[in-house]
Amino acid sequence: MDRRTFVLLTGAASAALWRFPHTRALRAAGSLRFDLDDQRRLALWYNAPDRSIPLLRNAAVGVWIGDTLATLADLEDVSVGNRRPPGGESLVIRGRTPPPAGNTSGSVWIEAEFLASDSEARGAVTITIYPDRVLATIRGIRFFATSEPEVLPGDGALVALVSGYQSWSACHITALPADATSYGAIGLTRAGHGLAAVWDPGEAGEGKVIFGPDGSLAAVSEWSPARPVRPDGDGATLHLAYVPGGDGLAALSAAATPSSSVDRERVAALAVPTGWCSWYELGADVSEADMLANIDFCAAHFDRRFFRYIQLDDGYQRVAGDWDTNAKFPHGHRWLTDRIHGAGFHAGLWIAPFAVAERSDVARANAAWLLKGPPPEGAPLVMDTREPWGGRILALDGAHPGVQQWLYDLARRVVREWGYDYLKIDFLEWATAGVTHYGGLTRAEAYRSGLAALREGLGTEAFLLGCGAPLQHAAGLVDGMRIGDDVDASWNGIQSPARAAALRSFYHRSVWLNDPDCLVVRPPLTLDEARVWASVVAVSGGMNIFSDNLPKLPAERLPLLQKTIPVAAQTVSVPRPIGTQSDEPEIAPALTVGDSVVRLRGPWRFRTGDDDRYASRDFDDDAWETMVVPSTWEQAGHPDYDGSAWYRTRFMLPAASDTRPPSVRLDLGKVDDLDETFVNGVRIGATSGWRTHRRYNVPTAALNWGGENVVAVHVTDTGGAGGLWSVTRDRPASTWIVEGSPHWWTLALLNWDDEPRTVAQNIAALGITAGGQRFAAYDVWAERPLADVQQTLAATIAPHSTLTVALRSAAARPQVIGTTRHVVQGAIDIKEERWDATTRSLHATSTDLDGRPYAVTIALPRGLRARSCKADIACSLKRLESGHAVLEWPAGTTSDVGWSVTFAAPARR
Repeated sequence: MDRRTFVLLTGAASAALWRFPHTRALRAAGSLRFDLDDQRRLALWYNAPDRSIPLLRNAAVGVWIGDTLATLADLEDVSVGNRRPPGGESLVIRGRTPPPAGNTSGSVWIEAEFLASDSEARGAVTITIYPDRVLATIRGIRFFATSEPEVLPGDGALVALVSGYQSWSACHITALPADATSYGAIGLTRAGHGLAAVWDPGEAGEGKVIFGPDGSLAAVSEWSPARPVRPDGDGATLHLAYVPGGDGLAALSAAATPSSSVDRERVAALAVPTGWCSWYELGADVSEADMLANIDFCAAHFDRRFFRYIQLDDGYQRVAGDWDTNAKFPHGHRWLTDRIHGAGFHAGLWIAPFAVAERSDVARANAAWLLKGPPPEGAPLVMDTREPWGGRILALDGAHPGVQQWLYDLARRVVREWGYDYLKIDFLEWATAGVTHYGGLTRAEAYRSGLAALREGLGTEAFLLGCGAPLQHAAGLVDGMRIGDDVDASWNGIQSPARAAALRSFYHRSVWLNDPDCLVVRPPLTLDEARVWASVVAVSGGMNIFSDNLPKLPAERLPLLQKTIPVAAQTVSVPRPIGTQSDEPEIAPALTVGDSVVRLRGPWRFRTGDDDRYASRDFDDDAWETMVVPSTWEQAGHPDYDGSAWYRTRFMLPAASDTRPPSVRLDLGKVDDLDETFVNGVRIGATSGWRTHRRYNVPTAALNWGGENVVAVHVTDTGGAGGLWSVTRDRPASTWIVEGSPHWWTLALLNWDDEPRTVAQNIAALGITAGGQRFAAYDVWAERPLADVQQTLAATIAPHSTLTVALRSAAARPQVIGTTRHVVQGAIDIKEERWDATTRSLHATSTDLDGRPYAVTIALPRGLRARSCKADIACSLKRLESGHAVLEWPAGTTSDVGWSVTFAAPARR
């Protein structure tokens, strides 16, 4: 049978043993291949040069028609064949579902297309549904369902990079099996194999992978609420990618190739925004005078070539839904944007477009526009109560034509009447609330319809940033996207955004520009801690918006900001976090006793109230209720409770050996909000902050060796959720790398712990390749050269700090190894570097200087010494004891500077 011939199989024939035409010999090495077995279950293979590697096996594909799942095995009147789209080959099966008994929805036609690229380990599965005689109600699509052992080869654990639903939702690295759900994308890792799936935007459903504690996993597109199939059909596409020798994050980067819904050329051409935002210190108290003071500061301290936007955030509006200015901004929007433009910057504005106060004009006049709760009441949903926003906050239905016109007009007004060049749209998740949407649309369709109206009203010239946004269906409509939790100017407050910057790095420049959230550097962050966050923001290549109240920023913090702009966008390689799925395993709640781990498996006893006796090992807690950990106590049956409560659990320790372990440590997890923690009645620590992972040293003398022990935790909740709500450390990536120019890398080694971190980083393991095995090194923040690195970079990094190092392949001639201009070396300021062997001189041009004192460090091979320098602007030459040469320019240099250094062999004695 010709594999390109469209073969029609009758219903009778389809019951027999059936496979796709075998194309293994025809698929190129390094590509994917799809097969279906006789039950029409899916298998995905990777064609290695010497063998075929199974990536996914025994996966059932189907569609939910009403409450009935119809799989490919159920199809009648089946036809199969091949297509040859540009750059790939696809296998296609098409058939009609039989109307199951009791299913009043009728039958549909299902077409499943499995596309594999000719030359890359990438593919896609597209499921299209067509009506038969009636418009059947569809509840979702199942792209595949299988079990954990059927995914990726190898004996190691299958590890999932689990992505939360919207911008602020956490990402996790989860060892399977587990009870977890990943939204919009999934990355899987096992034994050096990486497999990923990313859903297309614009379909009726919301893509997710659901993992079960029994090892099951299912990739589905859920339609909420269910709706009839469209007369011209409905479809959804799941993109797949495999990276041999990689991990799930690397595979996600390969799979996140935009669909036709994303203009990749436009995304690639976007200038990555830099600037200042009013929110993270001034907050809702921001005033017109605050804005003017920060505009003046930015004009005095930042070069307008590299610093673009001044953005007004929450606090200016009358009420939600009426985005005109309040009494704190008496001159109005246009007056403010004129001041921003007059200072040489672009103007940005924050709004929450789907949020309307109950007492706003738009809510009172347009009841049909509001999202409703379930019947029989069907009252408008109250999303939140915020007095500065106008009290009770309702949500608009983006599916309603009136809402779409209102959103279009609002965006148009922001740009044309008020004069803004940049719009941040927040709390977008609220558009997906409600049990129904206008016209019977799903919540994904309603959300995307509202976003499309905003995008159309704004036009393509203004920059559109999403926030608090369900991610899948924003693709192709926003220019930038917040991809993590809110930042805070504290050590704990930078860690969640730093983690998201790594785990969602695959979206950057493929789908949109990532916004890791604002760069804040003020106290109580120490200078070292501020450098950690500045390194992450700079090396990640994402948006870089400052948000301290700049006129009050300590003077020594300002250079940290200046050293991160402009964004190093034109790098040789895409910035990469390293080891995100192989770092320290999650163990909480547990005690680490020497090299052993004693897990606190419960049960956990719980009681509200407070009594000092509850800390004692001998207290009788048998009458207390049992509490699931992790969970909030609201989830466990104590809604709206704020105040004190206690948790207790018991565990056994082995008898003490002759020498007790050198250290015992308790990893408890995260507590909302404050905790006091005791072991056998001995207080071992206390912490405030709901996002902080609790880790306490335990005195060995406090432990009952060879017997029962008790951990007791006194929790105080000051509002909102409370309790032992998380047992994950959620450590941010500890290593980032980017190649700023050919064979010139910047490596950020970060210590998120409270103890010194000793590293012995193998250079080859980072993917760094060079002609030799030796690298010249430069400490970016200390602004000094380091000893050459051979195959391993060894260092001890202080707690809460970073060693950010430039590495450049060692050469037999002088070369620049670092400058004081920017965190990312080689990407911003050194151009046209060349060595003239005849005159023994090194020539280069330093560009994009910003007026700060500027220095260039040069590594010299043995046998040479720097003799003199010449430059367009007078320079000074300094020779270091290490043999390096340093060129220096005073403050005030902003123009490009051509320079040269002449070298001579050392004089013989």
